[in-house]
Amino acid sequence: MKKESWKKFWIVTIFSIAMGFLESTIVIYLRKIYYPDGFDFPLKGFIDPNILSIEWIREFFTIVMLITIGLLAGKTLYEKFAYFILSFAIWDIFYYVFLKAFLDWPQSWITWDLLFLIP
Repeated sequence: MKKESWKKFWIVTIFSIAMGFLESTIVIYLRKIYYPDGFDFPLKGFIDPNILSIEWIREFFTIVMLITIGLLAGKTLYEKFAYFILSFAIWDIFYYVFLKAFLDWPQSWITWDLLFLIP
């Protein structure tokens, strides 16, 4: 790998880890507000429809941010897609790393989660 490619790789990685932290803190706040007694399936309780709409928009823009980092880092369409996938993977892994560190959740690798509200 060229020096420039390694530099881009590490910049995308750092961005994605930071984004994973940011996303996990949002989820921590939402769980504290809407599920103070714990979070399990089937979901119990009610989330305000306005907040749910904002959550869908937040998730949409999360994907927009990941696509944008791919567009900025890559030169060719293949590279842009590869950086998007790299960013998505690192973001997703660190999202769960931070949830585990702060909430001790998930309990195991097979614990259910909502993943995305956007199908």
